[in-house]
Amino acid sequence: MARVLVAGVALLFLCLASTVVAQEPPRFEVASIRPHDAADDLMFALQFHEGGRLTATATLRMLIRTAYRLQDFQIVGDSGWIDDERFDIVARAAGAASSDDMRLMLRELLRDRFGLVLRQEPRDVPVYALRAMGAAAGARLSRPPMDCAARELEAASRCGLRLTPNGVTARGVTMAALANELSSRVDRIVTDQTGLAGEFDIDLDFTPHQLQPPALLDAPAPPIAADVDWPSLFTAIKEQLGLTLVPDRGRAEVSAIVSAQWPSPN
Repeated sequence: MARVLVAGVALLFLCLASTVVAQEPPRFEVASIRPHDAADDLMFALQFHEGGRLTATATLRMLIRTAYRLQDFQIVGDSGWIDDERFDIVARAAGAASSDDMRLMLRELLRDRFGLVLRQEPRDVPVYALRAMGAAAGARLSRPPMDCAARELEAASRCGLRLTPNGVTARGVTMAALANELSSRVDRIVTDQTGLAGEFDIDLDFTPHQLQPPALLDAPAPPIAADVDWPSLFTAIKEQLGLTLVPDRGRAEVSAIVSAQWPSPN
């Protein structure tokens, strides 16, 4: 009986150990980090290449933005060299890896080589409140002809958000989903205060240069030919949707930099 018990405990330990191994975060196999030559005016470049290779020239704050899909306003604390010093990074995974996998690897690289520690905490921060402009909102927003909430196979392919460089096309989305998307297009979190329930079809066109620089470019983006007649994002929301973005304050989760250090040698 004792032998059976010992064997059972050993088997359980092996199972737990294999589970821990399976849950180990992915890491780059090799990585080189060097201070960038300040002789040029390159501010930021980052690309995920085929075959699991990453190349970047960026500050630590820019790398944090990319690894965690954050905007600048979502990263608080510390400054100085974190914002001023740029680094050249060349890293390679053991094999082919998706951009999402390489973001996870980049997180581990920042922990291992920069000693980065982040803490999630709620703070009172500036936000934009998405609000309805009276009856105008109801007149300019249309309901989807199908039940997207049911997510039937036929409907699912025609529902959801589709992004373009100069706009947003949405089918069967809530105001909360629209507010979340707008957060990536402005310098603040957008909260849904429209009071409009249910799902809507939305077509929103605006001037591309109103967009904030993206946290990551997976590949060099071609220049966008802007139509001078396109309105700004804020004007487009009013004129095309009957909604408005109003400066406000609210509670939001931010990533606070607890500690960071000069990267360890290669």
